[in-house]
Amino acid sequence: MVRRSDVVSDLEEALAAHVVFTEDAADDTWMIGRTPTQTLHVRMGNFPEEDLWSLWLGDGKWMDFTEPPAGWTLELSDDRWPATARPRLPKGEFHE
Repeated sequence: MVRRSDVVSDLEEALAAHVVFTEDAADDTWMIGRTPTQTLHVRMGNFPEEDLWSLWLGDGKWMDFTEPPAGWTLELSDDRWPATARPRLPKGEFHE
């Protein structure tokens, strides 16, 4: 579950890590991945109006991308997000 207070503490480590992202069952269109030291939250954008993916860095900052870093895998299941997931909000808004 992503929160506005979540922060990527070491972006360099995150970008170099091998990370498998899967759907965050709590939040529609968000994916979650873990490095040895931090949890990463990626939002699926409203493509083509927005970048395909956005990594939430914290403090109001994002890293937008269409191609993920070499060590990242973004896995979407056929079922995608469960019906119980909190609804999608506009980019920059969070369920608090």
